[in-house]
Amino acid sequence: MSNISRVITGRGQLPVLANVLIEATKGGLVLSGTNLDLGMRMELGGKTEEEGSLTVPAKTLAEFVGSMNFESVEMTTIGDKLKLVGGKQQATMAGIPASEFPVLPRTGKNKEKSFSFSRKVISEIAMGVAYAASTDESRPVLTGVRFSVFGNQLIVVATDGFRLAKKTIKIDNATMLGEGLILPARTIVELSRLVENNKDDVSMTWIPENNQVIFGLGEIELVSRILQGNFPDTDKIIPKDFKTELKIDREELLKDLRGAGIFARENSNIVKFIVHGSLLTVKAQASSVGENESEMEIEKEGEDLEVAFNYKYLLDFLNSVSAETVTLKLNESTAAGVLGVEGDESLISLVMPVRV
Repeated sequence: MSNISRVITGRGQLPVLANVLIEATKGGLVLSGTNLDLGMRMELGGKTEEEGSLTVPAKTLAEFVGSMNFESVEMTTIGDKLKLVGGKQQATMAGIPASEFPVLPRTGKNKEKSFSFSRKVISEIAMGVAYAASTDESRPVLTGVRFSVFGNQLIVVATDGFRLAKKTIKIDNATMLGEGLILPARTIVELSRLVENNKDDVSMTWIPENNQVIFGLGEIELVSRILQGNFPDTDKIIPKDFKTELKIDREELLKDLRGAGIFARENSNIVKFIVHGSLLTVKAQASSVGENESEMEIEKEGEDLEVAFNYKYLLDFLNSVSAETVTLKLNESTAAGVLGVEGDESLISLVMPVRV
């Protein structure tokens, strides 16, 4: 119920969307929940005396199950009500007929549109890419992560228009993705939570007639809609050549940015980077609070320069990687900076500068 509840909303237009679908089948119990964008189905062990189905409020059921202190529960439908008995506890919940619950697609015969990848790949995408997707629903396509396949490479990109993250992963048998599917970033984040406690590989099945994909993970299926729209041509905005290239200690930069952020958040989150010789100076100031300045030693190739960024975008990248040394490639104060990890060309993050 804790997993299913994550995809259920109590604010939907349809009352049944606040409910969990409970199905007693020959194989045991099946729980399903959806908010129409994202759905989840979970199979559980159990003994079925009579098959049937009903939906009940997910929040009520989750809270009641969480209060139980016994190992098994007996569930019985009485009309449109569900009776639960366990130990000396019992409860009856008002439900809505299962016929009103949206139909979640199943993998079925779409095996030719399926492929699988490891849990590690999902974790890498969630940590290294999904954070760069937009949270502004006015441009839905930017709230997604684009998956594209070229040869044996899976290229995953997210952008909100101010920053971008791109990850290239070697992978086989994913040609069915073609030029790309755009999936909500939330789908990837929820999937990464599920794989944390699961040892199975993840299967991905495309259901083109429903405009959906199904992720399979053991006894769990996560159903996601595919976002429609023109995703930006991100390759055109990533610079190929740079005038200045820096190698920076990640932990030291994190520490200095956190300090600068105390002042920057009073001034539109702006921090200034001043590159001079082998030193990087990080400055932030706000007229109502004060100012902050710190210096660190770096390795530099190319020209000195000054550039300003939204410090939160830099922190998001630094918190998404674990390497000791990160790279920052720059051109001019008005050109995007490209962040990366030393010795790893598979991950890049582009951050647009701020005019000051």
